Amino acid sequence: MVAVRAPAARPALFTAMAVCSGATVANVYLAQPLLDLFARGLGVSPAAAGTVVTCAQFGYAGGILFLVPLGDARRRRPLLAALLAVTVLMLLAAAAAPGLGVLAAATAVACGATVVPQVLIPLAAELAPPERRAGAVAGVQIGLMTGIIGSRVVGGVVGEALGWRSVYVLAAVLTALAGSVTVWLLPAETEHRGAAYGRLLASLPGLVRREPALRHACLLHGALFGAYTATWTTLVLVLTHDPYGYSTAEAGLFGLLGLSGTVAAPWAGRFVDRRGPVPIMAASAVLTLAAAGAYAAGRAVLACMVAAVLLGNLAVQWSQIANQARIFAHIPDARSRANTVYMVAAFLSGAVSAALASAVYGSYGWGGVCTVQALLALAGLAVVPAVRRHDSKGIS
Repeated sequence: MVAVRAPAARPALFTAMAVCSGATVANVYLAQPLLDLFARGLGVSPAAAGTVVTCAQFGYAGGILFLVPLGDARRRRPLLAALLAVTVLMLLAAAAAPGLGVLAAATAVACGATVVPQVLIPLAAELAPPERRAGAVAGVQIGLMTGIIGSRVVGGVVGEALGWRSVYVLAAVLTALAGSVTVWLLPAETEHRGAAYGRLLASLPGLVRREPALRHACLLHGALFGAYTATWTTLVLVLTHDPYGYSTAEAGLFGLLGLSGTVAAPWAGRFVDRRGPVPIMAASAVLTLAAAGAYAAGRAVLACMVAAVLLGNLAVQWSQIANQARIFAHIPDARSRANTVYMVAAFLSGAVSAALASAVYGSYGWGGVCTVQALLALAGLAVVPAVRRHDSKGIS
C-alpha cells in the first residue's frame, strides 16, 4: 500500500473530493437524457442512440474492475491526474464526434477513466482519522449521489437549450476544474514501486475468500442495490400511465427526490463512527422493505409513491456508507481492491435485477416488481446476523 506522508489532510480536501466525485461520476450518466437529441442530431434511431448509454455503463464497470485496484499500489496523485486527463480528452472527443460510432467509443473510454470517485472513496477513508472514517466516506458519497442525480437534470436542461455537444464540453470543463483542485490538495505520498498489475488483479478472488467483511458487504449491499435498481428500472412505466399519466420529463423529476438521501448521509456517517455499522446496515434493509410496501401502495396513491422514493434512496445511501466504512476498517491494506470487488458486485446485482424487473413487470405488473424488491430486502436483512456475529468476535 502507498504510504501517505501527511495524513492530516487540509480541511478543504474532503470537500474537493466530494465535488470531484460528483463532477466525474456525472459523466457516466450524461447520455441518459440526451438520447432523443443524439437521434435527431446524428440521424439515427432512438434505439440505436441507446447504445451510448450501454457503452457508458460497460466502460465504467470495466474501469472499476481494471483500473481501481491500482489505488493499492500506485501513488494516487499521478494515477488520478492520468485518469482525469484521459476523461477530459475523451469527453471533448465525444463533443466533436461526427457519428454515433465515435460518440459511443469516446463515451466508453471516458467512462472507463472516470472511475475517479472509486479511487477517492478509499483514499478518504485512509486520510481520515479512524474515529471519523465513516463521516469522511459519507461526505464523498454525498458528492457522488448528487452528481448521479444532478447530471440527469442538468444534462437534459443544457442539452435542450444548447445542444448535446455543449453538455459534453461542460462536463469536460467541470471535470478538469474539480479534478485539478483535488489533485493539488492531495498530501504527498512516499515513493512506492508497487505490485505488478497482473498480481493486483489476480489477488481479487483471494481477497473475497479471505475476508468475511467483504463477502458480507457484497451480499448485503448487492441485495439492497438490486432492490433499488429493480424499482427504478420500471418506475417510469408506472408514472407515465394511468392513474398518473405524467410525461417522461415530469416522471424524471422524481429523481430529484433522491437528493433527500444526502441530507441524512452525514448523520449516518457520524452514527457509524460512534456506534459501528451494524445498526445502519440493518436499518437500510428494513427501510428497503418498507419502501417495497410503499411502492405497492403508490400504484394508486401519489403520497405513498413519494414516500417510497424517499425511503428507497435513503436506504441505499445508508447501506453504501455503512458497508464501505466497514470493509475499509477491516481491510486497510487493500482498500482499493476491496472497493473494486464491492462495486463490481453491486453493478452485477443491479444489472441482473434490472433485467429481472423488466421481465416481471411484463408478466405480473408493478405488484410483481414490488415483490422482487421485498424479497431482495429480506435477503439483505438475512446477512445482518452474520455481520453482527463476525464483529462481536473483534475480528479486524
